Amino acid sequence: MAKRDLRSYFHKLSTLGADVRLNEPMKWHTTMKIGGPAALFVSPHSIEAMTGIIDFLRSEATLYRILGGGSNVVFPDSYDGIVISTRNLNLIEAGDSGISIQAGVPVNSVIWFCLSKGLAGLEFLTGLPGTIGGAVFMNAGAFGGEIGEVVKLVEYIDEKGIARRINGDSCEFSYRSSLFRSLGSTVLRVELKVEQGDKEVIRSNMQDILGRRLEKQPLDLPSAGSAFVRPYQDFFVGSTIERLGLKALSVGDAQISDKHAGFIVNRGNATQRDVVLLIEKIKDAVREATGVTLEEEIQIWR
Repeated sequence: MAKRDLRSYFHKLSTLGADVRLNEPMKWHTTMKIGGPAALFVSPHSIEAMTGIIDFLRSEATLYRILGGGSNVVFPDSYDGIVISTRNLNLIEAGDSGISIQAGVPVNSVIWFCLSKGLAGLEFLTGLPGTIGGAVFMNAGAFGGEIGEVVKLVEYIDEKGIARRINGDSCEFSYRSSLFRSLGSTVLRVELKVEQGDKEVIRSNMQDILGRRLEKQPLDLPSAGSAFVRPYQDFFVGSTIERLGLKALSVGDAQISDKHAGFIVNRGNATQRDVVLLIEKIKDAVREATGVTLEEEIQIWR
């Protein structure tokens, strides 16, 4: 079968309500700053446009992938496919019993919105990279909290392309996972539980969390966040890697952070291949020393 020229979709996707770019460098759209051009980079302007575009691509049997803030994604040197970005799904509203947030809103925009309205309960997410859609998709968490604990409702497109709504207690949240991740669904909109609070107390809590992030995490260099999932409760990946003498080990410009060994950072011109080889070195060393096979938290797009 002849390879489909994705450029032929440019006009159709534009008329369905999206910004469409050809050969867009993906290092511009990921926190690790790695990745060459994607054949098509599509940014729907609304949830309705997103739904229509996904429906169209499914009818064409054309493969696509969804990208939020790119905070845990490592791209290859080129990506011969369609990337659909949620970055234009950026509406946020406060209601009587919570806040409604479209999937592309950055987590930190939500935190600062809550501060402006005197809404408490999400401060533990301060400084978390990525979008709300991505955070719900992987049940992101930090400093003793997980976003799944405050989710009231999620609108999403299921694995069959059908738009659905589901209550938070039915989302099957678990450590760094959810119903959406296990089924490959696309999060569109989220409602989160918040409560009225004192702005100065909220601000103080935010500053405390951010200070702890700055102290412990390598935020001065591009990374994709924690490289590995904790295999079980009392196994600490970063300290294990450090204990094995691997801290600052590098392949090309991909390096285990010398600040927190659970992170892999880009020291300038790292490639996906550098990251993959470094991950394999880490996994081999940890497996040999502990018998534990680490699982990546970051996503390696092929």
